[in-house]
Amino acid sequence: MKNLLFFVIAFLLFNAMASAQDANAVKQKLQKLDLFVGQWDVKMELRLSAQGPWETSHGKSVFKKSVGATIIEEDFTGEHLGKAYFTRSMFAVNNMTLKYQLIFADSDHGVMIDYEGEGADSSFTFDKTWTYANQSTVKLRTVYTIISNNEFRIENMRMPQGASSWDITGRKKYTRL
Repeated sequence: MKNLLFFVIAFLLFNAMASAQDANAVKQKLQKLDLFVGQWDVKMELRLSAQGPWETSHGKSVFKKSVGATIIEEDFTGEHLGKAYFTRSMFAVNNMTLKYQLIFADSDHGVMIDYEGEGADSSFTFDKTWTYANQSTVKLRTVYTIISNNEFRIENMRMPQGASSWDITGRKKYTRL
C-alpha cells in the first residue's frame, strides 16, 4: 500500500513539474513575438494573380496581447481594391508541439486560415496546405522578417499544386508609430 501511495504521489509531482515546464516553454517561445506588440503604420502591396498588377495601399495595425497574454492579436485596417479592408491575425504557441500557430482572416474572403510555423530570432515562417472544394491544393506561406525593433516585413506567397516555386502575392512593411 505504501508503494502504491508513493507511486501515485511521485506520478502527480512529475506531471505537475512537466506541466509547469511546458507552460514556461510556451511563454518563452511566445515572448519572441513581443516585438510586434504596439501600433504600426503599414505600407502594403497586393496582387490577385501570379502575373497580375501590384496594388499599393496604406493602413494601420495594432498588435496586443490577449487571453491572459497567451495570444498576440493583430487588427489591421486599410484599403484594398478601393474599399475598406480589415484583417485579424492571432498568434499562439501549441503547447503540445511548441510550434507557432497563426490564424488569419480578412474582410475580402471571410475565411479563417490556420497556419503552423517555426521561427528564429529575426524570421518566422508560417505554412498551410489549403484544399479547395475540387480537392486541388495550394501551399500558402507567410514570412515575418524583423528588420529592427521599429520595423518588420511580411511576405505572403502561394504555390499551386504541381508548381515548384513560390508566387509572392503580398508584401507589407510595418513601421512603429
